[in-house]
Amino acid sequence: MESEQLIFTKFKPQDFAEYMSWFKDPELNAHLGPMEENDPWLDYILTNNEGVEYSVFNEHQMVAEVGILFPNQEYPSYYITNLAIKPGLRNQGVGSKVLKALINLHPLKGGESWKTAVDANNPKARSFLEKNGWIGLSSTPDDANMYDYEFPTLNLFGQGR
Repeated sequence: MESEQLIFTKFKPQDFAEYMSWFKDPELNAHLGPMEENDPWLDYILTNNEGVEYSVFNEHQMVAEVGILFPNQEYPSYYITNLAIKPGLRNQGVGSKVLKALINLHPLKGGESWKTAVDANNPKARSFLEKNGWIGLSSTPDDANMYDYEFPTLNLFGQGR
């Protein structure tokens, strides 16, 4: 994975079987699942114009799936809705590479930022974001039991707002 380039493509119906197979992993299923054969999620992401769902490939292997919402007048931030790494590739730096590539794929314009939220019951995801330079916006979870995070203006990847 070191020298190979990540390729982001808009999630296609043919990616669904591979992605759905990842939910056999108890950890992924606990935090992003469940996912079922006729899940309404697929129709939603295929027709949603407020963001994009990416399948991320390393050559011909799907290594990640990530969803974002685009900035708009009311909410001037890119918002990561989900990030899933193929279970057998966890803890190998794939997630960090995907996150860096995603941020570089969408350069920020004035006033924009990157944000996300993580369930309070997912300390690994919180640790992952913090390791990658994201800043927690509060020390306690919100009413939905989520911690909000923002990628700082001057960040580890050298990209500013």
